[in-house]
Amino acid sequence: MKQGNKVLGIVAIVLGAFAIVTFYVPFFNIVSLIAAIVGLILAIMSKKSFTEAGTTSPVPTVGLVLSIIGLAFACIGFFTCTVCGTCALNEAAKDPNFASSLSSALASAVQ
Repeated sequence: MKQGNKVLGIVAIVLGAFAIVTFYVPFFNIVSLIAAIVGLILAIMSKKSFTEAGTTSPVPTVGLVLSIIGLAFACIGFFTCTVCGTCALNEAAKDPNFASSLSSALASAVQ
């Protein structure tokens, strides 16, 4: 009797959970976005293998749900954290006093 691929579903659960946990970290949320997309693909492949085998399992469904939630959160995190941070750094770099302000701020933080 043919069985579905549960390993793909478990990897999808891990990737979806990873994306949910790390979506808010600036510049790292790009990795979360990729992990959520890969998790989504693996969950679909796992669900398809169970369907072809004529059996069911909650593992691919959980992986699918977590990956979809992780993908939504990672998209939100990317656009709010990464894009906003990049725009702020770009505007700060245009300021002619930025380097001196940064060095004085770092010097006072060290003291």
